[in-house]
Amino acid sequence: MTIDQNQQDQHDELHQFLGAYLLGGLSDDDHRAFTEHLRTCPTCQQELGQVSGLPRLLSLVDISTQMPYAAEPTPESAAAGSTAGSSSAGLADLLNAARRRRRRRRAWLAAAAAAAAVAVFGAGTWLGPGLLDPPPPSQHFTATAAGSSAKVGVDLVKRGWGTQLNLACQDMPVGEEIVVYVVDANGRESAAGSWLGTETGYSRVTGATALRPDQIRSIEVRTSSGDVIATART
Repeated sequence: MTIDQNQQDQHDELHQFLGAYLLGGLSDDDHRAFTEHLRTCPTCQQELGQVSGLPRLLSLVDISTQMPYAAEPTPESAAAGSTAGSSSAGLADLLNAARRRRRRRRAWLAAAAAAAAVAVFGAGTWLGPGLLDPPPPSQHFTATAAGSSAKVGVDLVKRGWGTQLNLACQDMPVGEEIVVYVVDANGRESAAGSWLGTETGYSRVTGATALRPDQIRSIEVRTSSGDVIATART
């Protein structure tokens, strides 16, 4: 087996962790392994960004908390009720109630299945752009800076209200507030987003500016104290 094949096999094995990573189901060792892999795998980064809203959607479809129902009567309990003097009318009412509970349970299950299907296949606004509809026009840039190990991939996505900035950041300062700025042709700068550096140094964030992509001349990522982490000319 070649080295390339070994690398592909390793990628395929770690890629299978993506769902469990998203839902918080990995062991500590597997979580560390996948986090390290995620830092250098654009494919996994893109897929994770597309489904990052799925846990929130699934949390809205909690069958166990939305479908309380009483235990259905057993033949033994029905017989006991008869020997205790239950009338035939009372038994009929009990059976009718059981049937209604079963119908409600089937309705809840059908609704939950439909909601889960919508979560996976139909909720483009939750799961991120591009799953079902063609993605909007975008431009990609890589931001770096002399003396800094940080690397930031920036996608400028044209929107009706301005520009959406999708950032994939590696080797960022840990625990510091980080700010992304956009600079126009006249040198005016404005903040387009901020976040706190993660323990792994990796993060995916989204920013926004009223400037159109063709009005942005440069992008700068800095610490809150003003140190330049990465910059790119557009």
